[in-house]
Amino acid sequence: MPVPHRDLGPILQKHGFGEIKKIGEGSFGKALLVQQEDGTKLVCKAVDVSAASSKETQDAIKESRLLAALKHPYIVRYRHSLHEHGWLCIFMDYCEGGDLSKVIESAKRRSQRLPEEQVLRWVTQALLALKYIHERHVLHRDLKSGNFFICRSGNLKMGDFGIAKVLSNTLACARTQIGTPYYLSPEVCQEKPYAWPSDIWAMGCILYELCALKVPFDAPNISTLVQRICRGPTPTLPSSYSDFLRQLCTEMLHRNQTQRPSAEAILQRPPMQAMVKFMLEEAQAAQEGRMSSGSQKMHELPPPPPPVAPSVTGPYAEFAGSYRKGDLIEYHSSTHKEWLPAQIIDADQDGRIVIDLKPGTWIARATQALQVRPRRSSPPPPPPVAPPMRQKSPMRQMSPRRQRSPSVGRARDFGLPMREASPWHRAGSREVSPRRQREPSPSIGSPYLEQAPPFGRPSRAVNAAGAAIAGL
Repeated sequence: MPVPHRDLGPILQKHGFGEIKKIGEGSFGKALLVQQEDGTKLVCKAVDVSAASSKETQDAIKESRLLAALKHPYIVRYRHSLHEHGWLCIFMDYCEGGDLSKVIESAKRRSQRLPEEQVLRWVTQALLALKYIHERHVLHRDLKSGNFFICRSGNLKMGDFGIAKVLSNTLACARTQIGTPYYLSPEVCQEKPYAWPSDIWAMGCILYELCALKVPFDAPNISTLVQRICRGPTPTLPSSYSDFLRQLCTEMLHRNQTQRPSAEAILQRPPMQAMVKFMLEEAQAAQEGRMSSGSQKMHELPPPPPPVAPSVTGPYAEFAGSYRKGDLIEYHSSTHKEWLPAQIIDADQDGRIVIDLKPGTWIARATQALQVRPRRSSPPPPPPVAPPMRQKSPMRQMSPRRQRSPSVGRARDFGLPMREASPWHRAGSREVSPRRQREPSPSIGSPYLEQAPPFGRPSRAVNAAGAAIAGL
């Protein structure tokens, strides 16, 4: 039998840890906040392995040591582990900001959605961590909002890996060991092996939860929940978020696991690349700041300022967030693969905008930096230039063919005597119709050329166009 919780104190003290408080409890065991002799605070996950076989316990110990070898800025650092009296104790860094589920609950109570820039930042950090462990052939197996933690800097860190050899991949185990499986993929619900796409499905559930402030699939009991996960309609993100995030969530929640993108493929997309670049520059600046401050420790630093929306990067980042209602812009359509003229019909204090091409969608600053730019002014029309033939003859200029044969003219073309060719012209006269007196004669290359009478009509526009129109 495992040592009861009240008896864990002596075990922890034996290894130099003092228990501060219990911060979590579940079917797996307990989570305790402990302190080392030097004052460093750690979290101790005490996993009950008393019911596991000797081989399963040894496999779990080996896996905990593997987790301790993972070193990534967006993964909670596993320090070491111990196994005594039916408990596997895993020690990891303590994140002061709590877990992501508490952030979501707080936003839900305030009825205030998380800004897209913040969602994009956290999802990028989570996918960077997921890519890192997948490249090392490690599956998380228990991704959910409660297993991502907020550290002092405001960054997200992945933690609480499932102990694969202790917790099997069947739905029955999910019921007893993990609790109600809101994040289980369809293939795991059907008791198929857990694989890399199953982690992506769980990340899609977390992305939806960050935006909608609720899980994508919910039900009053496990059987109904499984039915909805496997065959129910796939929900979409609220329209206030960008097309990029909405499409990404749909792809991650694809029921065909072969159609889900990998973490690496998602991170190659431009909005994710822009966020990665920003975070890299931010980390480099922080590193330079630490170097300049000498050996000052983190706990000696003043409290960080309140989190603000991260800067955005992209070819049009300088304009992002500065647009106002009524501004004329150009929007790069992913569907049409080109820039389309648009007008801003709404803007909010966070810099988001709504355009007439997408009246139901708020476009965040991060998307603006990549897909929105001020409308370029149209080039002025070229100055009217009289055709060369008109310079030679002001009125009755004919084509070269007519000059060589005066008897052949527009009158013959229409089967009329020369003097009756047009009521607008008189022999030996420069009189023109009242309409022509009111309208300037179009010049070749003018945008008004389309309004001229069609070729074949005995008008001044046709004569003025000369050889250019005759060649059509």
